[in-house]
Amino acid sequence: MNDDQDRRPQADAAEPARDDACENPAFGHAADSEGGVTLSYAQYEELKALAGERDEYLRRLQRAVADYQNLQKRVERFQDAARQVALRALADDFLPVADSLGRALEAAANSEGGAGMIEGLRLVEHEFYRALAGVGIRPIEAVGQPFNPDYHEAVLQMPVKGVPTHTVVQELKKGFLLGETLVRPAQVIVAAAPADETIDSPDADA
Repeated sequence: MNDDQDRRPQADAAEPARDDACENPAFGHAADSEGGVTLSYAQYEELKALAGERDEYLRRLQRAVADYQNLQKRVERFQDAARQVALRALADDFLPVADSLGRALEAAANSEGGAGMIEGLRLVEHEFYRALAGVGIRPIEAVGQPFNPDYHEAVLQMPVKGVPTHTVVQELKKGFLLGETLVRPAQVIVAAAPADETIDSPDADA
């Protein structure tokens, strides 16, 4: 009996002391059975708050990036619009020069001994149109093209043998585009139906 009593305290002493931290998470963190870390409630709440702050900063950053991109697009649109206005003013100033060159070429072609002058004028005209093309201004195709009210202004209609109706047969004044924007329409003469042709109308059979 005394021997059992003597051994019991030793057995009790052999049991490892329990750490209150393992029983109650509020006392800190302790290793779990898989070697991970168990956080206290206070630590969990702190991490949760930090995660919320992180998400808020991320949302602010994303909004700032979106605002910057929108601002950049607005600036680019403004720059493009300002450039178009400047080029339109340039076109308005220089298109009369193109008209003068055209008239000079026509006059030289109708004059005697104007071959040398024509060659020189054509060189000037070529360089002039190349300079306009460099800033996006180009002449509108007219002669031989179907009449297009978006780009052509019909000054006169006349029947022309062998030419389809509504075809541009002569250009009186060149038209120009700035990119895809009309600067001025080409003034043209358009082929009309011959007078002896009859065009059926919806009322003809009534």
